[in-house]
Amino acid sequence: MKRLLFALALTGLCPASAQVLPGSTGVGAPPATTTTNSNNNYNMVPGSAADRQTDTQTGLNNMPMADPGSENVAFNGKLSNVTNNRLMRSRFETYLTTPEANGPEDQAYRDLMAQIMDLLAPTHKATDPVTKAQIRGPEVMKAFAMLPEAGAARIDGGLCNAVANAIWDVWTAQKRVNERKLANVAMMDRRKQLEWNAEMGLNSTPLAKPSSGPTKNGQQAAQTQQTNSATVGRTSGYIKGIAEIEARTKLNEAAMGLSEVTSKIQFQALIIQMFMQRRFEHAVIACRFYPNLFRDGESILQLDKDSDVQKLLSSSFGVPPTVSMIDGLSLEAIRSVDESLVSFENLVARRDVDSASNRLLEAYAIGEYLPRVRRLPMSEKTKVLDFVRKKNKLLSFLEMKDYASAETVVTDLRASSDDFEYAKPLAAIQTAKTMSNLHVNNANAAMGNRDAKTVEAEMKAAAEIWPTNPRVTQLSETMMQSTDTKSQALMEFDRLLSQRNYRQIFENQAPFIAAVADDLTRKQQLEKVLKDMGRLELILGGAKELAASSPPAAWEKVEKESTIFPDDPVLSKMRADLGVKASEFVTAIENARQQEEKQQVGSALAWYLKAKSMHPFSEMARDGIKRLVEVVKIGDQPPPTAPEPTSALNN
Repeated sequence: MKRLLFALALTGLCPASAQVLPGSTGVGAPPATTTTNSNNNYNMVPGSAADRQTDTQTGLNNMPMADPGSENVAFNGKLSNVTNNRLMRSRFETYLTTPEANGPEDQAYRDLMAQIMDLLAPTHKATDPVTKAQIRGPEVMKAFAMLPEAGAARIDGGLCNAVANAIWDVWTAQKRVNERKLANVAMMDRRKQLEWNAEMGLNSTPLAKPSSGPTKNGQQAAQTQQTNSATVGRTSGYIKGIAEIEARTKLNEAAMGLSEVTSKIQFQALIIQMFMQRRFEHAVIACRFYPNLFRDGESILQLDKDSDVQKLLSSSFGVPPTVSMIDGLSLEAIRSVDESLVSFENLVARRDVDSASNRLLEAYAIGEYLPRVRRLPMSEKTKVLDFVRKKNKLLSFLEMKDYASAETVVTDLRASSDDFEYAKPLAAIQTAKTMSNLHVNNANAAMGNRDAKTVEAEMKAAAEIWPTNPRVTQLSETMMQSTDTKSQALMEFDRLLSQRNYRQIFENQAPFIAAVADDLTRKQQLEKVLKDMGRLELILGGAKELAASSPPAAWEKVEKESTIFPDDPVLSKMRADLGVKASEFVTAIENARQQEEKQQVGSALAWYLKAKSMHPFSEMARDGIKRLVEVVKIGDQPPPTAPEPTSALNN
């Protein structure tokens, strides 16, 4: 378990906040429970001390710190439970519903990875093709040649290609170092030649001394001066070449040192990346390539002294982190996963599904991408899938304080697993239900004493502890029924009036008339609503009678009232029904309105004439024709020819 939490903390899998029950600040919250030594948080009753623990600081700044005693991880000042957080639960359920990776492609990939690790092992044995002798030691080039093939597999995700690229970069850097070494050797040879030339130039022809007395011949003095200048110029050229070679040699030596350090740091970064991603097989492969790439024997990881990884590894083991340490931790993680899966299979056989799901979760959290985890048969995983889903539902119900549903799930979990710890969640559920019912009883007593303030406080406290408590709902309904009818009627009247729901006010007018008797403003509003709705009922009644003989006339009556009562459902329904019966008349009126809005006088006039021909007593058609005639008169021009059919105009 300690290895599990350490690996989780190291890889940073634990979210920054755990999914624990939210704290309750209501009256009568359940007593605090401080026990945290279980891998389930069912005992975290709302308002408990464990629920409020969010200020734990870590000793390594922002590095996650694992607590093996409670399976909690402290990160950024907050406490997270490893097995009780949304991220881990969702990813684990995704794994349980994913078929096993046991196809031919996966098997070929696993065989390749096993061959690569075997070729890189120090104990690897091979046969020399020429001498047929046994050779012990890693075969680096063969292992390197297999990396691209393994990187092409879907499950690999191209990580083997990343390792191959890193190895190629190291070899390229080493090749450049060798080239610079050869260049330095050549430049040193050239320097020796220049030094010899300079020495010979200075010793072969000594510099002539100027004459101290008057010369007999000025030509001899000039010749001596010319000889001295040539000797100095030739020698200074040799010295300049030596200085340039010295500078270039130092530059190459600095570049060689920097290239070697850079390539080593880059490869070490890849090793740490593979380990942090829980790609332990790739980490082992990279670690075994390392001593074959860098033969200086220096395997200490070049980590920043202030980094969290450096602090964690150094503080845990007491020595500087090395490549061999990553190799050993990776192999230990692989062994731990295999051991957890063996335990899982044994627990499933014993029907200890709760413990089996925890062991499988531990194995998955450590080595999600290891072959033993990925190749676990689907038949084995489905045995815990339903159990894990029910546990997730239980946590959700407890978080939402739906204790009735949570109690049902606890019963199901208890029946499906012999080792499920039902006592803790059941105790938390019963405690919350008891406290909520106690507040309901207090509210009942306060209601009998007509203490409205106490009733409100007790009801609020009961609902905060158990929002879905059926007794809270029953008491609320009882309180609503016992409330003053007049107050309810006034509230209902104001609500319907604000919603412009005049129809419901008209149909239920009796309680409203009694309720507004003493309220002058509401009384006037109600009288107006009843008067308007009475007139509307008369119009609707006349329209119903008229619809049998003249649907256009009935529709026209209803259409005028729709502008006054646009939200009345009865009016809207009758308007729609009459619109279907008098569809041609309605179409003519609507087209005339549209053409009139577009100032198409001729077209609008033609449509109004057509509507009038269908309903000679139409007030809409008459008023429209009158308006358009006035427009034509004011414009002092004859009406334009309408684009409508001549039959419509003739009608």
